[in-house]
Amino acid sequence: MSQMSDTGAMDTYEAIISKRDIRHYTDQPIADDVMGRVLQAGRMAGSAKNLEVNRLIVVQDQAGQDALAEAGDFSSWIGSSAAIVGFASPQKDTRLFDVGRQAQNMMIAAHAEGLATCPVTLHHQDKARSAVGLPADWDMTMIITMGWPIAEVPDSPLKRTRVPLDDLVRYDRWS
Repeated sequence: MSQMSDTGAMDTYEAIISKRDIRHYTDQPIADDVMGRVLQAGRMAGSAKNLEVNRLIVVQDQAGQDALAEAGDFSSWIGSSAAIVGFASPQKDTRLFDVGRQAQNMMIAAHAEGLATCPVTLHHQDKARSAVGLPADWDMTMIITMGWPIAEVPDSPLKRTRVPLDDLVRYDRWS
């Protein structure tokens, strides 16, 4: 059960620990104001040396989503989302850490809005560039799918418990 603040918004910590990757969406579109808040969350992520080289490409049309599905090895399902947000980067200045920060901000913000998201790797850059019209010297190696989750989201076949914190964290030295 998600904890809500007095304003009705999901608590930040709760949004982080309760977010899960979901690949099953309704066909309901995402309102412009909701999408705007999610995109703003991505815009506000930090950037190495404040260069802000990444650009976001929002793909809502079915043909564009179907073309992007061809760009990944495990992405045949992505066309079922209301929107796909691609993270485009110039090849000479790619900063994958910045992409990850933007993506995580956006996925947490989307979750707090009630949306479901899932990150996806695109393995075939020629197909990704063609799908969204990227210049030859840009790549889009990661996207997130986004949409309103179906009422009964099935459990992931990969569902597992997280590594206990005591096994995950070391202080000062490995041993």
